[in-house]
Amino acid sequence: MRILMQCVIYSLLFIIPGSLLAQSTVPPQTEPLPALQEILDRMMTRNAWQDRTLLEFHALRKFHAANFRFKAESTMYVQTVFRRPDELQSTVTSQEGSNLIRSRVFDKILEAENETRARKDKQQVDIIPANYNFTLLDGEDCNGRECYRLRISPRRRDKYALDGEVWIDAEDYSIVRIHGAPARRPSLWTLKTEIDRRYKKVDGIWLPERMDSSSNIMIAGHSVLSIEYRYDSVQTQQ
Repeated sequence: MRILMQCVIYSLLFIIPGSLLAQSTVPPQTEPLPALQEILDRMMTRNAWQDRTLLEFHALRKFHAANFRFKAESTMYVQTVFRRPDELQSTVTSQEGSNLIRSRVFDKILEAENETRARKDKQQVDIIPANYNFTLLDGEDCNGRECYRLRISPRRRDKYALDGEVWIDAEDYSIVRIHGAPARRPSLWTLKTEIDRRYKKVDGIWLPERMDSSSNIMIAGHSVLSIEYRYDSVQTQQ
């Protein structure tokens, strides 16, 4: 479900202050890093395995957004069901706060997910060598797990593309974090946007854990957006 988090970028026209990101700790290197191509080959193998293995999940997502200049905020809860290969059903269960934020931000995210959920569209936005150039930077500790940090730059500056970095788990070669900025400004009004996506391992599958975004929007000022995931069930192919 890498695509779920890609869809946030184009919803940042109304909301979305500085970085929300914690710095990773660089552990002492006890052995040389593997070659970049080996990391990418193993990442692609892991991606294919996960696409075959993940059958279904049910998750409750909490959307929260706030604009500080206008002192507006909104929270929305969404029950989401994913079924292989690309079926995604989202049902809003409750919402409070600014209706403007819901219509201009939350609803746009859900629309973008529907737009890009098909396999052919998903393949165009996934963080894979066909879509990105990669540079190996170093090794880091990711919440107690060894990771490889890579620089990414998109081959095409599409509306869902990111300039930034990814962290790949050194044990199973899944992407566990993505941090960057849209490769193409969502609008002339958007001065700066930062996006940080974190993943967690659930029943052997790396799934989205949370997304945090901050932006500086002309006139609207500083805004933030977050999406948190709580998984009720995950079904895999044994």
